[in-house]
Amino acid sequence: MKESRFKLLVYLFITAFIILISRAFYLQIINHSKYVKEVEELSTKIITLNPIRGNIYDKNGVLLAWNEKVYIIENYNDSFSEKDVEILKKVFSTISDSPETYIDRLLFQKRIVIKLTPASIKQLSEIKGIKFSEKYIRKYIDNTIYPIIGYVNSEGVPQYGIEKYYNDILEGKPGYQIVKITPSGRIDKILETVEPIKGKDIYLTIDYELQKYIYSELEKTKKSSSVIISNPNNGEILALVSYPSVESNLFSSGLSIQEWKKIIYDTKQPLINKAISATYAPGSVIKPFFALVGLEEGFSPEATINCDGKFELENSKGDVIAEYYDWNIFGHGVTDLVKSLRVSCNLYYYNLGLKLGIDTLNAYAKSFKLAEKTDIDLTGEISSVFPSREWKKEKFGLEWYIGETILTSIGQGYMEFTPINVLKLYNILSTKGMYYKFHVLKNYINNISEENIPYEKKLVYNFNINQVYYYNILKGLIEVTTYPGNSSDGGTAYHVFKNFPELVAGKTGTAEVTGGKAPHAWFAGFMPANNPEVSIVTFIENGGYGSDVAAPIAKKALEKYLELKAKGGI
Repeated sequence: MKESRFKLLVYLFITAFIILISRAFYLQIINHSKYVKEVEELSTKIITLNPIRGNIYDKNGVLLAWNEKVYIIENYNDSFSEKDVEILKKVFSTISDSPETYIDRLLFQKRIVIKLTPASIKQLSEIKGIKFSEKYIRKYIDNTIYPIIGYVNSEGVPQYGIEKYYNDILEGKPGYQIVKITPSGRIDKILETVEPIKGKDIYLTIDYELQKYIYSELEKTKKSSSVIISNPNNGEILALVSYPSVESNLFSSGLSIQEWKKIIYDTKQPLINKAISATYAPGSVIKPFFALVGLEEGFSPEATINCDGKFELENSKGDVIAEYYDWNIFGHGVTDLVKSLRVSCNLYYYNLGLKLGIDTLNAYAKSFKLAEKTDIDLTGEISSVFPSREWKKEKFGLEWYIGETILTSIGQGYMEFTPINVLKLYNILSTKGMYYKFHVLKNYINNISEENIPYEKKLVYNFNINQVYYYNILKGLIEVTTYPGNSSDGGTAYHVFKNFPELVAGKTGTAEVTGGKAPHAWFAGFMPANNPEVSIVTFIENGGYGSDVAAPIAKKALEKYLELKAKGGI
């Protein structure tokens, strides 16, 4: 019995030994390469190498957005020795008068992002439990270019403006590293590296000096406002200013809760691009369009009305059902089309609007795509509102009233336009009917071939405005800035542009608003009047009269343009 048990144990032992040997043979000989590969894969890691984003320049090569190398310092210690503290103080004192603040942040927050020299990094590497990694953060020249360039967030993801619109050009291509790592997770050896490809540099049509100057002028008003200057012959935007604007660096560096609250509770809404992302009653700057519609519909430019300052709306029985007034309570006397533009006579357009009717006005607005987005190469543009019977029915469920046609005919009531859509109208007028797509991209550089790839101008549509109609409207717009006289007879912006070195065609606008607030102030036009090279729109929210507030700012902006042009900057 004992002998049989012993034999059984020997048999089991030999069998187990044979199985073990067989398994070892299988793993080490037959499947050796497979398992070596698996072990190697467990000890290697692929690290993504983020590309450096392309720079953004203005048309003259002024650097507007770039990348700045910083270091992410991570602390795995619960405390620092006296020697460590001395090293930290020495390093952080090179970037701050309060190095202790950075030491506390590193100790308690465990992670800080700072700009350091290679020498400082070498010193910090003497401290055990400290890890380093490089990172590039986006930097911007100042807040004046926020509406155009936008920003990337603290992770480098584009959120707004050119940064987002042209991200495929700016972002570049990521690379990678295959590294061998130790059991503790540290990099032991770099096995392979594929370098990232830097993003392409972009040049804008913007003139930074002009942009900055205009911002400083709007800042003096302390009102939400915007100015846009373009070249109507190719759609280039030379300046697109929205006041106030936020500091883009706040977003790319990391925004604190306090900073965010300050921005979102600001009643002037600095996050909103007033040039393309907000609509306002255009007031009298829309009148040249209605004058053109009247001419297209057969109205004679010589036909006159007698403006006594008050317009009475009558029903079919001849009873007065409403009264509407001119901005000048004494009126303008006998007024034809040219004078109606020069003095901005409301009564002329009350009569014209009633004779044309809202359906005709709206049909022409659709034909000219007046309220449609311009499709500028920026994020955040919204459409304008040119009301119609259908629009009101859909929005409010109500019928259209004749009094609303009267208000529409002077750019009031339901009508609301973005400043850039107003500028589109004046570009169409300045070119006798052509609209070239607005754009802020001038060109970009291919980093590999160094090829300069320009933006190709795009003619979106051409309305071929009748030469006689064009002459009459142009004459009226020129007289706005050149015809002397009092408020009944003179050009509404004559006192502003008197003795101006170039001939400016333009129109002032004063749009009434509800709530007892001051009216919106507008000026739109182009220069030189007979051969335009620039167009401009100026808007001051609740600024007052267009002739007193918006026109003077437009004059200063055009003066600056001429100054820069003389220097060869534009």
